[in-house]
Amino acid sequence: MSYYNTTNLTGTELDDSHEKSQRQEYIVLGIFQRHKELTASDAWSYYTARKRAPLTSIRRSITNLTTDGHLKKTDRQKIGMYGKPEYIYELNA
Repeated sequence: MSYYNTTNLTGTELDDSHEKSQRQEYIVLGIFQRHKELTASDAWSYYTARKRAPLTSIRRSITNLTTDGHLKKTDRQKIGMYGKPEYIYELNA
């Protein structure tokens, strides 16, 4: 599931949200295919160069892609955009 319906959307609005989330995951996966390993903040900065999106949406995409086996979380971290450590994710070969 790409979109988590926490606001109880229905009908076309729900369908649109699912489609938008799936497109976002596809774009985020493409970003990882080009850059190989990134934090959520890194992926967000590449994503927002073309489109606007909240960091939380990029984190959701990364979580879903990790759950689906496309990415894996490493043990390594680096400081993210808010000055806190973030885990680095990489393509799952």
